[in-house]
Amino acid sequence: MLTQSEADALFALPKKPKSSDPVTFPHAGGKLLVEFVSLDGREIFLFNINRASIEVSKCTYQKRARHVEILRRLDIGGSSHPNPVVETAPLDFLASFNGVEIPCPHLHIYVEDFADKWAIPAPAELLNSNNDLYTTMESFLKYCNVTEMPNIERGLFL
Repeated sequence: MLTQSEADALFALPKKPKSSDPVTFPHAGGKLLVEFVSLDGREIFLFNINRASIEVSKCTYQKRARHVEILRRLDIGGSSHPNPVVETAPLDFLASFNGVEIPCPHLHIYVEDFADKWAIPAPAELLNSNNDLYTTMESFLKYCNVTEMPNIERGLFL
């Protein structure tokens, strides 16, 4: 478990792909895992894309640190997410989302003692008007402080 300051620092680190080898954006029902490293090479980050097989517009983008700690997760086309009900929100900006059910698309944020149990509505800069999952991936990676895009090809059936 990370402290909030550790998680915030890891999220803020500039990141680049560990490899320049080409991979293909997953088709419906597919998954992809791409490794990133901090610019100083000291931290490894994992980026997952998971696509639903039946509801093809449903997709999850996830950025993890230390292999298991989800720093951010963007859910598109899925069900709504119920936030915890607590006496005092753990972070000031979460106060208005205390106990609120957040519809998709939503963004999960690492919160100390809660892991990824808190979500907010997805920021507009992460989404695009034509619902292009590849463009959304690029926006999410930029949001996660990726300085150099990985070599992820669109593929034929995006």
